[in-house]
Amino acid sequence: MRLRTARTLAGKSQAALGAECGISQKQISRFERGQTVPGDTEIRLLARALEIDPSALAHGATGAAQDAGSYGAGGNEDDVLRRNFVTAGLGIGTAAVLPSATAVAAPATPTDWDRALYTTNTAPNPSSNLSSTQLSAGLGTVARHLAATRYAEAEKALPRLIVAARASAGRSGRRGAELLTRAWALATAVKVKERHPDAWSTSSWAVEAAERSQHPLALAMAARGQYICLRQHGQHRQARMVAENAVADLVDEELARPVLGHLLLESAYGAAQAGRTADAEALWEHARSLARKGSTVAIWPDYPGPLTREQVDRYALCIHHTLGDTRRAVGHMEALNAAAVDVPHTAARIRHDSAKLRRDIGDMSGALRLLQNLSADTPQDARRTQVRTMVSGMMHTTPHLPGLRPFAASLGAV
Repeated sequence: MRLRTARTLAGKSQAALGAECGISQKQISRFERGQTVPGDTEIRLLARALEIDPSALAHGATGAAQDAGSYGAGGNEDDVLRRNFVTAGLGIGTAAVLPSATAVAAPATPTDWDRALYTTNTAPNPSSNLSSTQLSAGLGTVARHLAATRYAEAEKALPRLIVAARASAGRSGRRGAELLTRAWALATAVKVKERHPDAWSTSSWAVEAAERSQHPLALAMAARGQYICLRQHGQHRQARMVAENAVADLVDEELARPVLGHLLLESAYGAAQAGRTADAEALWEHARSLARKGSTVAIWPDYPGPLTREQVDRYALCIHHTLGDTRRAVGHMEALNAAAVDVPHTAARIRHDSAKLRRDIGDMSGALRLLQNLSADTPQDARRTQVRTMVSGMMHTTPHLPGLRPFAASLGAV
């Protein structure tokens, strides 16, 4: 178990761990990034504070100590990670995180997706021969598919890229691990759309790959995916721990700023769901302050895109709606214009969230109009389970609303 993973499982920030051990927060950060290797005394202090065996830290405690070949697709460590994906990065029991019976059923025979995720193929494979440049470009294409709500295209392209990324991580050291983090983060983004159980494994593997890369953007992306998986399944306490640790560790990393902003927005919404009004407001304000600073990267490498005013306002709509502050939620909704948003995914989220608000304030015609616009502009997004469930509910409450029945039929919601 490496230091960052052990600390995360223990629910401690770098500063808190350092204070217990008499080691500075900066030194803890250096250990985790592989810039410095802890000595025997430091290992004993850290292990005692984390309540683990010192040998768990003495073996592979830092990223620098890992040689490029140790992350190969067929290595023993990789096999262990696959067997333990549920608990390795989450720090909670298996029963607490397994999806409910409503989760998507697995197909009877393995798919390309299953083979890419859960098998180790040691035979020569053309899919693994992509250069880092080709792999990065392919992952960028998947990110654009997601931003355009072309989820089927993204899912079809990912298996080959995951195979290539796993091979790259075995031969390209930290750069390969960074690319593998991107692949797992994108895979998580695809699977959380339908709350698919594969998201548990992909989000956990993203965390492991990010720790090997020690790239701040990769670490933030992995934390965000893990947070979303936990929050979706009601694990608010564990999700909050993941978010707080990521923000504390990466707040000074400019490259991580846009993703931290997204993570803060997710955290604000999670706090609202848990009824923590003050926390929700404070987290949203923090995210807004990061958005005002602007992005530090010229080209965003992955989904969900730059931290924009529209995204900040959309979350404000959701947060205040969840908290029951209808007046403020409506104010944010009226300030948003989905038709003027360049990123289809963001526009779809605005329409969906606005439709939920209009439904709840009794404007069923307005809700239907927004959902019809969503379906016209982003048809794959309109067929997500959440949207179809919403439309099905509207059929029960207002079955005679003009245009609702044929629209529900077009989505398969009746």
